[in-house]
Amino acid sequence: MEIDWPEGPPTEVDLPAGTYVASYKGYAHRNMFRQSKIQLNFKIVAPSESAGIEVSLFATFPLQGKPPHRSKYFELWSKANGRPPIRGQRMSAGIFEGYWNVRIEWSKPRNGGPGMPIIVELISREAGGPRR
Repeated sequence: MEIDWPEGPPTEVDLPAGTYVASYKGYAHRNMFRQSKIQLNFKIVAPSESAGIEVSLFATFPLQGKPPHRSKYFELWSKANGRPPIRGQRMSAGIFEGYWNVRIEWSKPRNGGPGMPIIVELISREAGGPRR
């Protein structure tokens, strides 16, 4: 009988800091560091030796109302949309669908624990996009 052991989290050897192609997989709202955050989830697709590793991008996101114009989420959403939202336009996370060139770095934990890979920049959309 073969045992299917769970995989451990990636290390900096598995996923060194750099540029990758990743596909958008969804989002989650989280309360982190006494703030409401949105976690945009991606999966690495290229290069092939890193394919399948999941990485996230975090941005502050208000519990109610729209993100302020100077927020990271507003900037990311505007880049994904190709322009800022027009009056009354919903800023759905679905705008991030598709494949992106992303820059990944490793977090530096304050408590001495292991770091994790995080997306620090959406460089450009490589393919796909939201259905309009």
